[in-house]
Amino acid sequence: MPQLVLSRGNRYKRGIIRRFFPKFEASPYFLIVSLVVFVALITVITLVFSARQVTKGYVLNSLESTHQELIRESEEKDMQISKVRSLNYIQNSSKVNSMREPNAVVFVNGETAIAKK
Repeated sequence: MPQLVLSRGNRYKRGIIRRFFPKFEASPYFLIVSLVVFVALITVITLVFSARQVTKGYVLNSLESTHQELIRESEEKDMQISKVRSLNYIQNSSKVNSMREPNAVVFVNGETAIAKK
């Protein structure tokens, strides 16, 4: 029984490479150089991405310190507001000291009209 064997293996693959690079031969030196270039490329890419992560950490720490400073300033402002609102501060203020006491106190009954015609 006759059989037909079609081989497109090595010859076909070499034909594609030879089509673009007719005098190309992969020697051991070429493989070593390409391996070194590949490792260097991977190293550079790793360094770039790690530098990005370090920069993000620095920016995050800077923003965190700014946030803590703003919280501290907010607490100081709250303390100043509570001091100004205290009864002792109001009684000792110059505006209250310049006020006069009323001569006669008149209480208005709730059933009477305040304004008359």
